[in-house]
Amino acid sequence: MIGKKSGLDELTHEERRVIRGWCMYDWANSGFATSAVVAILPVYFVFLFKDAFGEQANFFGITVTGSSMWSLGVVMSTTFVALTSPILGVIADRIPIKKTLLWIYTTVGSVFTILSFFSAYTGAAWAWIFGTFVIANIGFAGGLVFYNSFLPHLVPKHLLDNVSSRGYAYGYIGGGLLLAFHLGLIIMVGDSVYSDLVTRLALASVGLWWFGWALWTFRTVPEPAITNPSTDLNVIKAVSVAFSQLKSTVKEIRRFKVVAIYLGAFLLFNDGIQTVLTIAGAFAADTLGVSLTFNMVTILIIQLIAAPGAIYFSRLAGKIRAKRALVISLIGWCMVVLLGIGVAPSVPEIHEDFDYQIEYKSTLSTYAIVNTPSLSDSPRDLQWLQIQGHHSQTGGLTQTEVADLSSFVGSHPSSRFTLSVVGGNLDGLQTIGPVHPSNLTGPIDFWPRALRKNLWGPLGMNADYQWLLLGILVGVVMGGSQALARSIFAYITPETRSGEFFGFFGFISRASAVFGPIVYVLFTSVYDTRTAVFAILSIILVGTLMLRWVDVERGRQIAIDEDTPHKETSA
Repeated sequence: MIGKKSGLDELTHEERRVIRGWCMYDWANSGFATSAVVAILPVYFVFLFKDAFGEQANFFGITVTGSSMWSLGVVMSTTFVALTSPILGVIADRIPIKKTLLWIYTTVGSVFTILSFFSAYTGAAWAWIFGTFVIANIGFAGGLVFYNSFLPHLVPKHLLDNVSSRGYAYGYIGGGLLLAFHLGLIIMVGDSVYSDLVTRLALASVGLWWFGWALWTFRTVPEPAITNPSTDLNVIKAVSVAFSQLKSTVKEIRRFKVVAIYLGAFLLFNDGIQTVLTIAGAFAADTLGVSLTFNMVTILIIQLIAAPGAIYFSRLAGKIRAKRALVISLIGWCMVVLLGIGVAPSVPEIHEDFDYQIEYKSTLSTYAIVNTPSLSDSPRDLQWLQIQGHHSQTGGLTQTEVADLSSFVGSHPSSRFTLSVVGGNLDGLQTIGPVHPSNLTGPIDFWPRALRKNLWGPLGMNADYQWLLLGILVGVVMGGSQALARSIFAYITPETRSGEFFGFFGFISRASAVFGPIVYVLFTSVYDTRTAVFAILSIILVGTLMLRWVDVERGRQIAIDEDTPHKETSA
């Protein structure tokens, strides 16, 4: 595998058919990973959260924003999967239920994704979206554990990089096609009265896509062979055996030292990557003010670039070995996240860039508001609607009223608006609200301010286009890091204990997906969202450095030694 370039032409037609069916599950569930988890759901959730609570809320003494609340949902769902996947993995190595468990997780995930459509018919739309996402994400994360455990049984070890990358490529293309369809629908309706309905229909279609295409996998991919079967396991005995086996594995960890070190490194760098991917959409909407449409375009570009990116890193692994290729992709991730922290919304300059545009009418000797921001009937906008309603009834504003409005926009703690005046004695007056995205006052906001001054400003790039550029860079490194991380693990673990080891792999994947969002929530509560992302960057960097102690070939030899007696017995 690692260091050796090879295709699938050596396999039989039936073996290639099974591989294609396995890859189609990535095609199926990537709709949830792209349209739901990153592109639409987090942005939609942040919108509903802010409609209900404003910029932030306080629960049990902890200050949360829309994006940190979203992270909490990730923590809840992945904690469940992290705690259950090792036990289920051991059981699946004794009785042939990998496919059944994949079916159960798929059904749960897709059904609750469809149920998100009904949020508008509940008393608390944000809470409904939050609840359905938590359960749907359990289905997504749990399904991945057993989907990944099929990989060592599909092909010889030297083809693992190829097939793992191929699976991710299928996912990027499938998820990208569905996202392109959703993007077209949302652009068509724009800000019309149908926008909310179309958004919810898009979410429901993700569940249908996931379940429908997964049927291909269930029809073509057989249950992996069990080399150490148990035919008399009941539920109680199965759990007992699972805990006993897990305890034994922990004791044997010295023999699998390479796996242990790799899982430690994976825990850290995967923690950072998965947290970044999970909170990216919410961060874009919450902190940067990136629109839903632009976020969807960015994710679509990521999908289109990530597919060839995964194949490229597979070929690079064939030339320089997989661990080196993985390290290169992780260094790329560190650079991307650093740029992400530096995304800086532009400060409005010309009159037309401001939310409230006020002009002096010399013929009437009064000021008139010629433009106002788009507002909803949510609690956070109620006060602003009342102000706009009052001024629209007066017909014109005096100089004192304009000055008072400017002071209110510039000082109200929840003001996210800007104001500009042209003409009269107040000509040139400009005000920016305290929580407008262009206000950079956090502990590390010197970095986005520096990039805005020296990079984004000279290039004339606003936050939307900065986010788009970031998406292109993410697409290049994302496929390689995910595919190679999975194939390296498959390479250094015993095939005869794939369910158990991929259960641990799933546990580490989900544990990292718990740890990262918790870090994000805590740092956001104490500092701000950019500082929280910087903490995530540090985690990726430490995980990358740990890979220097992973001896892949030594790990492979230990796996072979573990498999040999079991395979000889079964033969």
